[in-house]
Amino acid sequence: MTIRIFFFLPLLVGMASLQAAFPTVSLQPVILDQLHAPTNITHAGDGTGRLFVCDQPGTIHVIEHGMLLPTPFLNLIPKAFPQTTGYSERGLLGLAFHPDYGTPASPGEGRFYVYFSAPDGNNMNSSTPQNHVSVIAEYTVSPSDPNLADPASERILLTFGQPQGNHNGGQLAFGPDGYLYIGTGDGGSSNDNNAGHTGGSSSRPVDNLGNSLDRTRLLGKILRIDVFGSDGQGGEYGIPGDNPFVGSGGGVREEIFAEGLRNPWRFSFDDGPGGTNRLFCGDVGQGKVEEINLIVSGGNYGWRYKEGEFVLFPNMAIAGNAPEGSIDPIAQYAHPGITIGNPTLPPLGFSVTGGFVYRGDAIPGLQGRYLFADYGKIQNPGSGLLMALTETSPGAGTFTLTPGIPVFEGNPIPAHILCLGTNEAGEIFVGTKTSSGVLELDSNDGLPAGGIYKLVPLEETFVTMTATRDGTLFDGYPNNASGAGERLFAGETGEPSHRRALIAFDGIPAIPAGQTLISASVTLEVQFGAGSFQPFTLHRVNESWGEGASNSGLTGGTGTTALPGDATWNDRFHSTTPWNIPGGSFETNPSASTLVGNSGMVQWSSPELISDLNFWSNNPAGNHGWILIGNESAPASAKRIYSREAAEALRPKLNYSYAFPPTTPPLRTFLSTHFPGTPVGGFLSLASDDDGDGIPLLLEYAYGFSPHIFNPPSATELSLTATPGVTNSNELTISFRRNPETLDLTLNLQISPDLENWSTIAISEAGAIPVPLNGASLLSDDLLPGQGPARKTTVSIQIPSPGSIRQFARVVAVPDDT
Repeated sequence: MTIRIFFFLPLLVGMASLQAAFPTVSLQPVILDQLHAPTNITHAGDGTGRLFVCDQPGTIHVIEHGMLLPTPFLNLIPKAFPQTTGYSERGLLGLAFHPDYGTPASPGEGRFYVYFSAPDGNNMNSSTPQNHVSVIAEYTVSPSDPNLADPASERILLTFGQPQGNHNGGQLAFGPDGYLYIGTGDGGSSNDNNAGHTGGSSSRPVDNLGNSLDRTRLLGKILRIDVFGSDGQGGEYGIPGDNPFVGSGGGVREEIFAEGLRNPWRFSFDDGPGGTNRLFCGDVGQGKVEEINLIVSGGNYGWRYKEGEFVLFPNMAIAGNAPEGSIDPIAQYAHPGITIGNPTLPPLGFSVTGGFVYRGDAIPGLQGRYLFADYGKIQNPGSGLLMALTETSPGAGTFTLTPGIPVFEGNPIPAHILCLGTNEAGEIFVGTKTSSGVLELDSNDGLPAGGIYKLVPLEETFVTMTATRDGTLFDGYPNNASGAGERLFAGETGEPSHRRALIAFDGIPAIPAGQTLISASVTLEVQFGAGSFQPFTLHRVNESWGEGASNSGLTGGTGTTALPGDATWNDRFHSTTPWNIPGGSFETNPSASTLVGNSGMVQWSSPELISDLNFWSNNPAGNHGWILIGNESAPASAKRIYSREAAEALRPKLNYSYAFPPTTPPLRTFLSTHFPGTPVGGFLSLASDDDGDGIPLLLEYAYGFSPHIFNPPSATELSLTATPGVTNSNELTISFRRNPETLDLTLNLQISPDLENWSTIAISEAGAIPVPLNGASLLSDDLLPGQGPARKTTVSIQIPSPGSIRQFARVVAVPDDT
């Protein structure tokens, strides 16, 4: 919703007068210390720019212009499952606005839908046992206030019992087809085999079917319904005729769109500008694997027979309960401490949080990438990890995983990640929580532990350097080297003996003043290797070393006789200066580590590499590069790597970037400066006038005033005069004050003959010099002496004068959306 704050002056006029590389992002705080557990972030698609947030205890909140409105949009706490300070997966879990929510006179106007957990009770689809009931309901907005829902408008569409308290799914989303999609979990407990799960019991059989694979149950599925139909159970919704199991008979639920899911925690359609309309879904794993799936009509995703792509209960096949043709995930990762897969899955987290394909404009480097997260460890304050999938080519359906996108503040973050969401512009928001219990407060400040952050770009400068020196240290051949050779060697040979590669990037320039290193990586190209994937580590070297002219050839894995200046196992400069420790003098703790296979490009990236570059930038004489060390306890695992003497594209590279630190939006800075007790995103009325000078808060900001100091009307520089203009016209001259540092504000200068019909004659966006419109002319834009950055802008326009004409002028201030 656009808030408009303005001043106007009347004038009576007579006849004689009258707007790559994977980018590093920043997590900009939007709302802190006011929400308990944000489970859903969305928008109404009605052009107002508002965000709507579900708080798990049962309230929906509106965020407008970066502030949480004081009254909830809808309060479902009296209906929802009661919460405590303990962990729970029940509560208000989903919210979706009808695609026509903002379309007047349409069937969907003002309608939205919620998914919440209600206490145990009667419902359409009871469960035995029954811990609670999942409710899908429709509400409408209040006819008198767009920031309030009408609680009396409730229409229950669908309910179903949950045998246990966990695995409730909860996502709602309208597809591009206009139907409502609903995510349901398998009913809870673990392994989908307890009481209340098809074929399950308290004895926990290993071969039962489970709810997720039972088409006569709604649990463990993606459902698809028509909110305006009536042929569904209870008559409050319809079954789309093209749902995959329509007409199956035998008690099969025709609402089912996809099956075999354990706990689909957040799904989304790629339906933004340029999107593919595909449905991406994060499905939380049992104890080993987390997964991302592409959901298709009739798709079976394997649970409980499989976890990820891996068979979990092979006895199900013997019992005839294994699904046929189940669809494997497009991406998966392991839990810490779990070794699974070939190649081994990276151990990245504990519980996936599905996300969104980025279709915004602010961060071009994210365009088309699917951003998602892991909830993080259960211990407080958490360790949520932001990740991304990049499709190998448009429409290929195969993706590469970025296990930890670059985040200026660090990634993992010190909080649980409960959800991601988008605004109308396609920008991505992250919902976090620093405690585990629903009503558990933050342990540091004793305030509600939930938070909302926005992903914002940094203006990065990227630098790529090619190695300036390199060489290999050959254990067992302490006087051999290959300083000028086209290959480096690292790892353990079959003899066994060690190989260690030295790599240096001399002359790293100083980081410009005021800017900060935000990313660093080293890339090497492996030409040949032995054995399996092995960990290889980079360590910062503590002594200088040389590169001579020796060359052992393309496959010379034992080196050749060292020449003067070469680094060898014993000497950092052959025959003149030994290492303090044979094999190289380096930091024991590695700067970076990664798994290395037998061919292809390999990248090392870590905060410690950034620390090394900062150290060298401030101490150039201490830049001795890194030493690459393989798993020296794994025989026959050495790798042959291209050196700086190889072709340019294959040479060792150092990639880093730097940027100015992220800034706080100017309006937020203004508000926090003048109202320091307000939490981040706390509500302040932009129409308030604390100092009683008649200038509302938003215009105090627009003019560069303090909201606590009285300013006379003349201080606004707002004036309107009229003089005879060209034939049959008068020339209006209008002046007003503006602050060019209001980068998140648009100022509109408008005129009207009747206070009802207004015409914009000049506009200033993001503090820029005003642009005249509709025949107006910019006369001046001058600095106001002694008023800091404030400026006085003067605009003129010719007004036809057939008779007595009265004109008004006003300045309208419009803050940016969230």
